[in-house]
Amino acid sequence: MIIGIDASNIRTGGGRKHLEDFIIYSSRLYDNLKFTIVSNYMINESFANFNNVECKSNKLLNINSLTSFLSQLIYSKKYFKNSKCDVVFVPGGIFLSRFRPYITMSQNMLPFDNEEILKFNFSKRIKFFLIKIFQLRTFKKSNGIIFLTKYAQNTIFKSGNFDKKSVVIPHGIKQREINLYQCKTKPFEILYVSDFLPYKNQFKIVKAINNLINKGYDINLKLIGRVDSEQLREINTLRYNNELLDNRLQIFGYKSNEEILDHYKKCSIFLFASTCENLPFILLEALSFGLPVLTTIKKPMCDIVYNKGVLFDINNPSSIEQTIIDNLDKGRLSKISEENFNLSKQYIIEKSVKQSIDFISTNI
Repeated sequence: MIIGIDASNIRTGGGRKHLEDFIIYSSRLYDNLKFTIVSNYMINESFANFNNVECKSNKLLNINSLTSFLSQLIYSKKYFKNSKCDVVFVPGGIFLSRFRPYITMSQNMLPFDNEEILKFNFSKRIKFFLIKIFQLRTFKKSNGIIFLTKYAQNTIFKSGNFDKKSVVIPHGIKQREINLYQCKTKPFEILYVSDFLPYKNQFKIVKAINNLINKGYDINLKLIGRVDSEQLREINTLRYNNELLDNRLQIFGYKSNEEILDHYKKCSIFLFASTCENLPFILLEALSFGLPVLTTIKKPMCDIVYNKGVLFDINNPSSIEQTIIDNLDKGRLSKISEENFNLSKQYIIEKSVKQSIDFISTNI
């Protein structure tokens, strides 16, 4: 079978990681699979040495998301037809091409969360509104939809009437043979990995840590991810007014996956403060390392982790602070670590890929 993959709007982050894992593990599990990937040069270079992968690109795919969708309209059908694809898989959630049949995947919850959208400026709100329209159109014209969580499936089904076949297949992660967590308590090292966006709430976390440091708690905070200038300005105002915070806060910006793994091994607590997610890959990866996770009360985060005493209300500063305080204990963190490491075994990458290929092949 030849599977076309439209990755027009995939560039970085969890979407890129999922695509790479999907191709790698599909190739290991199935001898007779071939792929034609239509994407930008950055994505395609990841598969340059794969004998069973043909990559196609053009100038439109390498400018921005808008021109990438224009490429879908103009070139995608020809690309996939010339490669004799039996079906196209659309992990990016939007497909404007006339090629049929195709299976799509829902990975972006933000266009369906009106509360979080209001945190962005007007132009971004218009963008999310258009993404929602095009995603719903893509879902309705597809032969099937893969959702990552039941939460996402239920939420999106409320946005439109769907008669399409759908299935819930969570992302899989590479399983670690042993729990790699080692608790460091002097000081407690708190790590938050995520790009700076309004719904990621880095500034609120820094404020909470600032208050705890002022109260005498021995805490360091590391933030890793592409930085947003507005949140950074607010954070810098805090740190410039508090030398203690300035000495205990590190902002690294973007780091490669390999570099992030090194930080996992050094942290005491992994904190994830996002309030709008589908199935955050970074959170699954933290579980696989056995990291104790503190996160928000929002779904799906509260459904993923060991959630007894680790959930906080991001809009309640005292809730954030008290949750951190309650978990500054080596024995408790070790227990949470074991629970999370065991929970990570629910997300087996081979199982996820096999279920996805089976769903794609049976719904052509």
